[in-house]
Amino acid sequence: MVRKILASACLLALSGTAALADIAISGQDGKQVRAGDGLPMTPTPDSVAVIEFSSSKAPRVIGSIEVCSTQMGPPAALAVARDYSFVLAACPQKIGEGGKNVSEKLVSVIGLDDVTKPKLLQQVEAGEGTTAVYLNKAGTVALATGVGDDTITLFTIKDRKLTRASQVKLEAKAEPREILIAEDGKTAYALRFGDGKVTKLAITGDQLSRVTDWDVGVQPDGGALTRDGRWLIVNNFGGAPGTPKGNGATTVTDTRTGKITYAVEVGALPEVVALSPDNKYVALVIGNGSATVRNAPNYDSVFGKLSLFAVGQGKAQGTLIHITDAQLGHACQGAVWSDDGKRLLVQCSVERDIRVFDFDGKALTERPEAVLKMVSRPGAMVTNKTR
Repeated sequence: MVRKILASACLLALSGTAALADIAISGQDGKQVRAGDGLPMTPTPDSVAVIEFSSSKAPRVIGSIEVCSTQMGPPAALAVARDYSFVLAACPQKIGEGGKNVSEKLVSVIGLDDVTKPKLLQQVEAGEGTTAVYLNKAGTVALATGVGDDTITLFTIKDRKLTRASQVKLEAKAEPREILIAEDGKTAYALRFGDGKVTKLAITGDQLSRVTDWDVGVQPDGGALTRDGRWLIVNNFGGAPGTPKGNGATTVTDTRTGKITYAVEVGALPEVVALSPDNKYVALVIGNGSATVRNAPNYDSVFGKLSLFAVGQGKAQGTLIHITDAQLGHACQGAVWSDDGKRLLVQCSVERDIRVFDFDGKALTERPEAVLKMVSRPGAMVTNKTR
């Protein structure tokens, strides 16, 4: 399997430099048909796409498969193995009777033996409304959230086959939207949108158990863990202690104590928390009150925002230090970094595109000539450095 991945990667070598291109996996949701978009009121295909890009090369789709994907919840519905041998895609909704979206609970396993021809290997059931999925570093365990039934499900993985092993049931209406696994593979954190808590979980072999809960803010959505597992960075739709109530805020929590060490107002509807590969920077994609359809009255006046922060070091540990912002499109979702930390790809769902920004450590520069157009609304994106 790995030999085929390496062979495929070699085909993607960048001419003149002998450097390999980076790979991102992007999920597109065609079920979110919105009146006012100026498009036919018929669904477009859901898909999971393989994207080649680098800090010096515009992104391009090199492979794609039509499989259930989602824009709903935080952009956490995809995870990819470190060797790019397979992808997991969470599916919280499907089209039901009368063309209406109804709850689903699938996780799809997509093989990447040939990155240009992704292949569906398996589909398994997790919790109702499966919104987020996360792989451990070894690729032997996956966790999936069930927003509809307040569950976290553990799957063991062997030869790219998922086997449901255990499940933790949370309180009613906890609504766990995000799940994160620490690098050591022994600890996980569920972000509970419904009641503003984080649940710490222990992973012991094929068993998942609950350890403790912390308060984190109001409506915690997307998040990320620093590589050392010490700091939990969380986007809260409804604010956090020390920030204005009802405004989006980002918090940093010390996982040793469960205490919030930093909170900052960032704007309405903060989505992804994207840590750079070297863990020095964090990118936040913020809805910022931007429209979800093209004919909205504020479409031409209110835009999303990309905010860059440095992760505090030394005496500044447990904080974020603001660096710069850039204007985005509308209802933007996921983001990933190039391996060298010099380029960001950002999904914008209303425009159905993936935008490109260069980062030099101080400023963001948009590359509009490199924008990548998608057929359906992009809603989650990962590399092997993220989930």
